[in-house]
Amino acid sequence: MHARLILVTPLLAALCACPPAAPPPNAPEENWQSDLLRTDLAVDLSDPDALRATATLLLDNSGQPAASFDVRGLDIDAVVLPSPDLRWELEDGRLDVALPRDVGPVSVEVTYGFAVGERFEGFMDTGATLTWPYWCGNLFPCRPHPSDGARFGVTVSGAAEGLVTISTADSVTDAPAYQLAWATGPYVRTELGVSVGGTAIAHHAPAEDLQNANAGTADLVAIFSWLEQTLGPYPFGPEAGAVQVDWGAGAFGGMEHHPVWHVSRSAMGDATVHAHEAAHGWFGDGVRLRCWEDFVLSEGTATYLAARAQQVVVGATRGDAVWAGYDDELRLMTSVGLSNRDRVVWPAGCGDIDVLEDGLFGRIVYIKGAWFFRQVADAVGAEALDAALGAFTRDAVGSDALMAGLLDRIRTETGFDPEPLAQQWLRTEGVPAGWDDR
Repeated sequence: MHARLILVTPLLAALCACPPAAPPPNAPEENWQSDLLRTDLAVDLSDPDALRATATLLLDNSGQPAASFDVRGLDIDAVVLPSPDLRWELEDGRLDVALPRDVGPVSVEVTYGFAVGERFEGFMDTGATLTWPYWCGNLFPCRPHPSDGARFGVTVSGAAEGLVTISTADSVTDAPAYQLAWATGPYVRTELGVSVGGTAIAHHAPAEDLQNANAGTADLVAIFSWLEQTLGPYPFGPEAGAVQVDWGAGAFGGMEHHPVWHVSRSAMGDATVHAHEAAHGWFGDGVRLRCWEDFVLSEGTATYLAARAQQVVVGATRGDAVWAGYDDELRLMTSVGLSNRDRVVWPAGCGDIDVLEDGLFGRIVYIKGAWFFRQVADAVGAEALDAALGAFTRDAVGSDALMAGLLDRIRTETGFDPEPLAQQWLRTEGVPAGWDDR
């Protein structure tokens, strides 16, 4: 017995020294480089205890061997791949699918369950969805980085009797994943008119809230027309507007789910919120962020445009009132003792921060960003800045961009270098001395 053990032991050692076995053919791997062209969702809400959906994902694999998707909150039932010999795997909230090696559009179908999630992190118990900035994996297989663009379509069935679901329309321009959304409620559609660019504008609100919704959107067609004339054709189809959502007590604002942006019940009567969300059709949705560090490219610009549009369309009195509100916010946020005082709203780098965990998300980005553009407008003339913003969006719509790229375009179009103002307002803590001496 002892002699036989001596003979076998070297053999076992030799076997253990062999290189690891190669992965089986057509096995998936993590790969975010394949190009996601389109996501189509078919959502079934008929059983509140077993919410189901099917996502059809169209990819141009361009020779890539696999594709990965965030599915952190999903219960995957089945994945149908382009060929039966291909495989898929789940790893730490990530779905990896193998792709055929040939180049061309291929389709992957994922059937899954999802659940009511945390507030503002997917599907909410109030019937609305919200996945900004990177919670889309709680709702559908997605690419959550803001620079990743795709087109979307959503069909939602199974709403309770008497309720209507308003969902993201078939998009005609690439957009970030957080743009996809729906909301279910006792909605009444109100037609507001058609913009000069031919976009039909409407809002959706419960019957008891129509008066408030009408007040908040009274000038929306004219504001939307100004945005089209200033920034270029609306990127997301022939219709646009707002839908009122229930975000719970204390939540005020909106979310840029173009072509139908969401607005909280408490903000539905606020014209500035609607103007801000409308502007996101160009900045934040139409032109995506390349990095979260460039958050001000979306929110600072939309905040400025909300004031500028109302000043032009409604009049100086309205514009002055909006800026007075911004001023009050900035005074409060930069008061001694408030943490926002020390916020740099355009941090250096690209891809180095988490927009939530690193504290970049906050109203200070909106207001300091708007004030930066106000200072540029004072230097070059508001109309000249309008033209520069329009030149930028017409070139960049449907793609991702950097804040630095917008500064370059302002410099090219106006001959004015905005970099010193950007350093003062965006790259520096606090606010410049004497900012409100006017």
